[in-house]
Amino acid sequence: MSNKNYTMIHYHIPQDLDDPEQPNAYTIQLNIKDITYTDILKTFPIKGQFDFKFLYQHQKENFWLDIKSNATPLPIVNKHIHVRAERVVKPQETQPIQIVQPLQQSQPVQQQQNDLMQF
Repeated sequence: MSNKNYTMIHYHIPQDLDDPEQPNAYTIQLNIKDITYTDILKTFPIKGQFDFKFLYQHQKENFWLDIKSNATPLPIVNKHIHVRAERVVKPQETQPIQIVQPLQQSQPVQQQQNDLMQF
């Protein structure tokens, strides 16, 4: 029998309307105490660029931590690692702003208003 450690990583993506109470999950072949930010970056199953936050519990209060240190072990809450993966939208992925030129008026504005009022 193999003595490999597997850890279930729970995650949700707010922009995809995932329910944090019913998170998605995937496994990493590491002991839970050995998993770092770098491991999440390397193994996250969804393509794209994400900003990861990690659930942390202090005196029965929950907080989302923004951990960026690659070697920092991740917080464990109720024997799990919980990740909030927020999609990062790159500037080139946004729609360009279009400048609309005003239409040239063929008639004066007052004349157009008068025309609309006639039946």
